[in-house]
Amino acid sequence: MSASYLGSHSDRLWNQLQLNPATFLGVGPCTLGGVSYAVCSTTANVDARRELTLSGVNPDAAKLIGNLDLHVSVGKQDYRGLKLSLRRRSVAGVSLNANYTLSRCYGDNTTGGFPQLGQGFTNPANPAMDRGYCDQDRTHLGGFTLGYKTPQFTNAGLRAVASNWRMFGIFSARSGSWLTVTTGRDLSLNGQRFQEQRVLQVLDNPYGNKSITNYLNPAAFAQPAPGTFGNHVRNSVKGPAFWSIDMAVSRLVALGTQSVEFRVEAFNLTNHMNWGNPNTTLSAGTFGQIRSLAGAPGSSNAAGPQAEPRVLQFGIKYGF
Repeated sequence: MSASYLGSHSDRLWNQLQLNPATFLGVGPCTLGGVSYAVCSTTANVDARRELTLSGVNPDAAKLIGNLDLHVSVGKQDYRGLKLSLRRRSVAGVSLNANYTLSRCYGDNTTGGFPQLGQGFTNPANPAMDRGYCDQDRTHLGGFTLGYKTPQFTNAGLRAVASNWRMFGIFSARSGSWLTVTTGRDLSLNGQRFQEQRVLQVLDNPYGNKSITNYLNPAAFAQPAPGTFGNHVRNSVKGPAFWSIDMAVSRLVALGTQSVEFRVEAFNLTNHMNWGNPNTTLSAGTFGQIRSLAGAPGSSNAAGPQAEPRVLQFGIKYGF
């Protein structure tokens, strides 16, 4: 048995700071640059409301500048984890290996590179507002493997039937991924990362009954007022957990100097339905509902884990 502490601190992580965001000027009528607007702050007149344009300094040049991003290395993330391990070498044909990690990763949201313009901090005046659990963080992560090999029996009949069987099972589980509830609308009207603007959380408990039709409670959230930002913390809602059991059974039959191996493998042996994440866009009609399945960690593509029902594989291997 062993226990390990895992810790890391990362700083100077890259992000983008918008230097020319749009200013919210209310929803009444106004005139900007000689153009009259019935509603002063809309998504259609973002460039007319940008800070450099409204400053009055060199207006001819200012109106030619839209998004103006500064790449800054100001992000920080901290990881802390406790890993417990148990290993039992093969004794009487039985071997096992178990691992469990309890961890926490918290810090700033990072772009991970240099994406398109206007994709930096949600509120350029307050970058710390985007802090929360790391996207890759899983509070609980565990795995258990068990192997068994039948002995070489001395009785000829029993040896022919029961010897050289190998059984191997894997149980894996992890807690759900961290999620953020977004508005689905550009309510801050600052021209910055509107896809990730967050809602107002009005109830401490964001969950419904955690069923597939009511995983998140719509009454726990509300849309913020125009020109404002919600108080919902990024990555503060946890999605459904995942667990799966895989198993393999094989038999090796010796034929003099040659051999034949028969093998059966089962993935997701119990055909357990692992739910995907709920819809987290408050303006969507399916908000809080789960409409997908999650898959095993190894069955992912660029879009994320894919649904994986029970799969059986049969094989024969001839050795000579």
